[in-house]
Amino acid sequence: MTGVKALVKKEFRSYFFSPVAYVVIGLFLLIMGSIFTKFVFIYQQYNTAQRFGQAQGITLDKLAMFLYQNMAFILCFVTPFMTMRLFAEEKRQQTMELLLTVPIRGGELVVGKFLAAFLLMMVMVGISFIYVLFMILWGNPELPIIGATYLGLSLALGCYVSLGLLISALTSSQAVAAIFTFVVLLFLWLLQSFGQGISAKTGFIDWGPLMVYVSPLGHFNNFSEGLVHLKDVVYFLTFIGFTLFLTHRAVESNRWR
Repeated sequence: MTGVKALVKKEFRSYFFSPVAYVVIGLFLLIMGSIFTKFVFIYQQYNTAQRFGQAQGITLDKLAMFLYQNMAFILCFVTPFMTMRLFAEEKRQQTMELLLTVPIRGGELVVGKFLAAFLLMMVMVGISFIYVLFMILWGNPELPIIGATYLGLSLALGCYVSLGLLISALTSSQAVAAIFTFVVLLFLWLLQSFGQGISAKTGFIDWGPLMVYVSPLGHFNNFSEGLVHLKDVVYFLTFIGFTLFLTHRAVESNRWR
């Protein structure tokens, strides 16, 4: 456990030794700031229209749901830049073998790098909590729904980071790791739309519902609506655990090369 803590501190600090973290965080906040500005404009328009009976059914919580769904999608673009270097850079600099000789087990190495990237991303997402403060000033948003949304964001982010970590462990190129992580995340995100139009079955496998279930979009949408279902929590935790297991196997394979 001590080794994991030391590795998390080392990896977390290393992000700020290069301009990548600053640029990515800055771009994320810029994009989210633009979306939030649009969110404010739309809310003011509908709020004014409702006073004159010209619009119905638009609430602060509904618009907030759209805001956080956009955030979850944008994180698909951001995550690859934060995870691409985790193992790929070690391989490129040929320090992977050195890492495997230090008194830390492969599982601790994987968990340490995962937690460092995950904590950095959570700090970035945590900054967006300022939007909640504005919403409280404007009206009376359902705080339990917002809390459930942030829980869903955290779990989805864990999936993104674990997947990026796995792909980084499979290559020595940061560019390849970033591109493949983005492509796979985008594919998983779109699986729900693909699955909704498929009715094919193979034996006991109903491909449409299966594709919808594999996609993180539907699971996150439940959280953004304030619904915390056990099946969604199990999905995210299983996804994270399985990808970390595969990453551990990929890292351990380097010992025998």
